Amino acid sequence: MRIFVLACLVLLGVSGCAAPILEGANITRDKVIIDDNIDAANAGNAEAQFKVGDALCCSLDDDEAGFYDTQKSVAWLCKSAAGGYAPAELKLGKIYSGDRVEGVRLMRRAAQAVAGSDENLPVAYAWMSLAWAHNVEDAESHAKSLWSDLTPEQRDAAKTMVEKGPPFPCEWNDVKPTDN
Repeated sequence: MRIFVLACLVLLGVSGCAAPILEGANITRDKVIIDDNIDAANAGNAEAQFKVGDALCCSLDDDEAGFYDTQKSVAWLCKSAAGGYAPAELKLGKIYSGDRVEGVRLMRRAAQAVAGSDENLPVAYAWMSLAWAHNVEDAESHAKSLWSDLTPEQRDAAKTMVEKGPPFPCEWNDVKPTDN
């Protein structure tokens, strides 16, 4: 048992040291993705717009954006979704559901767990359901999981949006994420 506890403490210590290195590597990778895609994104290529928006996603404190910037990310993802790139629809749904951190990002996951995140669940569901309708992988499971967490009022709002159809609220300042 002592060996197990010692091994856990060593792993915890190593992960604490490795997290800043991994995050730095993630930022470097994301900068390369942006550099490789920004010209095509500015020219209106929906897939490139998705890649730029995905690379910029997402700041943990929306009042203090550093390299990662939720508002800029969402702006690119909205352009991508408007251009018909369905994976951007799912990404928007995830962002508006408060699920902003993907992959092995130890520091960002810990920070988001402490800080929490803004969300607008009816808008998130509308985007996820649109991605589901466009057969985006995992969109159905995300939409169904979110639906089960919605209050009756949120379900009514989401159902109304979905029935009305796109365009759904998209830009960060238009959606005005709430604490619902």
